[in-house]
Amino acid sequence: MPQQPQYGQQGYPQQQQPMPQQPYQQQGVPQPQYGQQQPVQQQAQQPVQQRPQPPQQQVRQPAPPSGPGPDGIDWEAEAAALDAPAPAHEAEPEPEDWEDEAEQAPEDDSFFGGEQDNSREAERKRKEKGKKSGRRNRGACLVVALVLMGGVAGAGWWGYGFYQDHFGPPPDFAGAGSGSVNVEIKGGSTGTQMGLTLKNAGVVKSVEAFTAAFGKNPKAGTIQPGIYTMQHQMSGTDAVQRLVESNGGNVLIISEGRKAADIYATIDTKLKLAKGTTATVAKDQVASLGLPAYANGNPEGFLWPTRYSITEGMKPEELLKQMVANATQHYSELKLDEGAQKIGLKSGYEVIIEASILQAEGNNSADFGKMARAMSNRLNTNAGPPSGTWGRLELDTTLQYELGRTTFTAAEHDKDTPYNTYKRKGLPPTPIANPGDDAIKAVLNPTPGNWIYWIAMNPQETRFAGTWDEHLKNVQEWCTGQGKGFDQKAGQCK
Repeated sequence: MPQQPQYGQQGYPQQQQPMPQQPYQQQGVPQPQYGQQQPVQQQAQQPVQQRPQPPQQQVRQPAPPSGPGPDGIDWEAEAAALDAPAPAHEAEPEPEDWEDEAEQAPEDDSFFGGEQDNSREAERKRKEKGKKSGRRNRGACLVVALVLMGGVAGAGWWGYGFYQDHFGPPPDFAGAGSGSVNVEIKGGSTGTQMGLTLKNAGVVKSVEAFTAAFGKNPKAGTIQPGIYTMQHQMSGTDAVQRLVESNGGNVLIISEGRKAADIYATIDTKLKLAKGTTATVAKDQVASLGLPAYANGNPEGFLWPTRYSITEGMKPEELLKQMVANATQHYSELKLDEGAQKIGLKSGYEVIIEASILQAEGNNSADFGKMARAMSNRLNTNAGPPSGTWGRLELDTTLQYELGRTTFTAAEHDKDTPYNTYKRKGLPPTPIANPGDDAIKAVLNPTPGNWIYWIAMNPQETRFAGTWDEHLKNVQEWCTGQGKGFDQKAGQCK
C-alpha cells in the first residue's frame, strides 16, 4: 500500500499552535494571488496608531569615549556601537536559503504596532509561505475527509450486516442448481430435519431458507421418505419443489444413474398403467424409438435423465421417444467419438458405458472426476492388491446389474459372465444405467491422481485411496458404522 504523507509533522502543528494572525493570511485558506490592491488591504487592517517612521540614520564619527557615567554605563560607547555599520562578512543570505529562513524566522511585528516590511523580497517570501501553508492545510483536510468517509462506509456496512442477521431473509442460493447428489430423507423427518440433511449435502445454503419455503408450499407435507437425486446449490424453493414433484404431480423426473427397468416401472406408475406395460412397449417398439445403430437395439443408456411433462392420456412410447431423442442430441453435442480417442477408449459408446458405471457407483457428482481416474487406472495399469487388477474393474455394480439384485453368492462372484468385471477385463458389453452430463464429462476429463479404490461411506461422502492398506482402513470404518465385523484378509465386512 503506498505510503501516505505524514501530515501530522507538517500541517497539524501550525493548527495546534496558534500564531499571531497576520492581516494578509487566514489559517487553512489558500492565499490569493497578490495584485496591485494588496498594499491597500494591508494598510486597512493595521492598527490605528502606528509607530512613527524613524528618520534615516546617518553615519557619525564616534566621539572619544568619556568613560562610564555615574550609573556605571558608558552611554556614549553604547550609542556609537548601535550607529556603527554591519561588518562586511555578514552577507545577504543565498537565494536557496530564503525558504528556510522564511520558515524559521519569527513573524513580523506589525501586529504589535511595528513596521511591516513592504519590500518586494518580503512580499515574495510571504506569498511563498502562504502557498505552503495552504498546501499543508488542504492535505490535512483531505486526510480528515477520507477518514470520515471511511468511518461512514464502515458504519453503513456494519448496519447492513446487522440488519441482514436480525431482520433480513436467510442465506439462500439462487436457481435450480447444478450437478447431482443423492440425499436420503428418513421417515418421520420434519421440515427442519430435511433442511439440515440438505444443507449438509450442499444442496441448500441454510436450513432457514429451506424451512421458509417448506412452510409456504402447500404440498410439502406429501414428501415421502427415500433417496432423492438433488442438485448442488439449489434455492430453498427449488429444493422443496423438487422433493414434492418427485412424489407426484404432472411431471416425471428421471434421475441420473437409474436403470431402464426402474424407469419403465416409474412410467407405469405415473401413467397409471399395469405393471410391465412400458417394458413390453420398449421391447416391441424398439425399432421406432430412434436409437442409433451402435446401441444395438438396447435402450439402456439412452433414456435421458431430466424432467418430463405428463399430459392426459399420454402413452409410454411418447415418453420413451422423448428420452431417446434427448440422449442422442446430448451425445452428439459432446462429440463422444472424438473424446473417446483422447482417453484410450474405442468409441463414444464405451464412453457411455463407463459413464453409466460411474453414475451407478457415485453418490455425488463432485467425486466423479476422481472416480473416473480410478477406473481409468484400473483399466490401463496393473494396480491394486498384490495380485493386481490386470485391466479389470472388479466392481459389484456390473454383476448386480446382470443379476438384477444387489446381492450375489460366492459362486456367482466366481462365475465368468459378460458383466462380471471380477473375471473379465475391460468394460461390460452395454451401459448399466442412464448417465447424466456430469458423469460423461468426468469420463472425458478425469481428475489427475493415483487413486485405485473408493467406497461410499454414506450418500454424501465417498473415500478414495491410492493403496490397498489405506483402502482397508476405510472399509473397516464403514463396516464398524454398519454394526458389522471386518475380515482383514478378505478386505470386507463379515
